[in-house]
Amino acid sequence: MTRESEAVTSRPDVDPESSGRTMTALSTVRDTDLRDLLALAADLLDVEVAAVTVADGDDFHYPVAVGIEPFSTPYAAAMCRQAWGHGELFEVPDTLLDPRFTDSPFVTGELASVRFYASFPLSTSTGEETGRFCLFGLSPRRLDDAQRRVVATLAVAANRILELRLRRLAPMPAPTADVLAIAAQVSHDLQSPLATLMMSLGVLQGEELDSTTRASVLAMATRSVERMRGMVEGTLRLHDLGREAPGHETVDLRALTEQLLADEAEQWDQVGGTVDLGELPPVVGDPTQLTLVLQNLLHNARKFARPGQPPEVAVRAERRGDRVRVTVRDAGVGIPAGHRSRVFDLFTRTGHAQGHGIGLATVARVVHAHGGDCGTEDLPEGAGAALWFELPAG
Repeated sequence: MTRESEAVTSRPDVDPESSGRTMTALSTVRDTDLRDLLALAADLLDVEVAAVTVADGDDFHYPVAVGIEPFSTPYAAAMCRQAWGHGELFEVPDTLLDPRFTDSPFVTGELASVRFYASFPLSTSTGEETGRFCLFGLSPRRLDDAQRRVVATLAVAANRILELRLRRLAPMPAPTADVLAIAAQVSHDLQSPLATLMMSLGVLQGEELDSTTRASVLAMATRSVERMRGMVEGTLRLHDLGREAPGHETVDLRALTEQLLADEAEQWDQVGGTVDLGELPPVVGDPTQLTLVLQNLLHNARKFARPGQPPEVAVRAERRGDRVRVTVRDAGVGIPAGHRSRVFDLFTRTGHAQGHGIGLATVARVVHAHGGDCGTEDLPEGAGAALWFELPAG
């Protein structure tokens, strides 16, 4: 592959500022983490070239690559233009058999002789596609399910690295003690899943494994990436909430909660859980942020169900003067008495299950920003847990 110089054609709209930030994030950092992920992908899938691409104006740029020097190509010639906007793995087992690619200069031999192409999207926390994690092979092949999971796992890890780089480049005020505490804790907590991920990928790279063992190791790597993603996304969301003033409108809590449960029906069905909704009076607040409050409280109730028993949750509300108190009660393992006063503190964990200690801190931050309050009921040991929040009545 070489730099292409043909005339360009128009391409789908891409925010030039976002593209510029992404290019800066990929071009100004001297560490090798993304390159190592690309090299591992190329090795595990036996392809000659792996690269991260960014769309910018009428060009596609490949600023980080293995098997080739970084390069750029006009939109009209780029293979990745066919994959742009495809929200999952895009795979072409044989480019000569696909009419979208038969005339590409990267396939015909004019620039290269690519016979296999696959890519996975890279996106921002808001869902905007910023690039793709790409693989190019000189012989046709078809990925099996395990290999597809490898691509997705490595691409998600690359996406987390890119998102953190973008955050570092964003203009920020001087860090507060709270921000420094978050950074220190997250840095510490990331070490365990990162070590597991590197160990798992090292085993996949260095040993001949039977299909069952390979699937098990890959599942371990995927869980580690998901844990890192949850930790990073939860922390970034918590940080953003500190800079976003909540909206003030009348919110139908009943409708909001029903929609949330519909969106997460699969997660509840997987554990056989039930949620009983009572009357929920309207409140004044920001519907997006209040969705986050209920989502975290319901997730907490689902996570701390008794072992071997499906979670049973009840959501109730009552008027208290000019406020509404909403209580999420479960029949789970409960909260030890010594932890109840601190469950909404950042990075507090009760020890019953793994977690990031971020979800309930997010609840507290949102509720307090609305001028409300939150807390727990003092239930007898073994009676489950009841967490509540109060907001201005609508």
